[in-house]
Amino acid sequence: MKNRFHNKGHQFLKQSKDDQKTIYCLKNGESAIIKDIVGGRQFINKAESLGIREGVQITKVSSQMMQGPITIKVGQTQIAIGRGMANRIIIE
Repeated sequence: MKNRFHNKGHQFLKQSKDDQKTIYCLKNGESAIIKDIVGGRQFINKAESLGIREGVQITKVSSQMMQGPITIKVGQTQIAIGRGMANRIIIE
């Protein structure tokens, strides 16, 4: 199943076409379990190298108002990821 994310200008939509939630949807301090990572092999490898993989619990630490990175906590590590990457990580 392929999900599609839409980019309207520079504003990303908060949910995919199938109304699945992404990391982008979380509020600061909220936690969730990663359900799926949408993308090619290179993108998935990059996410996995950061510790972002299916079944892992993540916590959204912070995000910038308009643009900029989203900081998440994976285990004991904090990672800054872009909004595009955050919109391709599906959560439960």
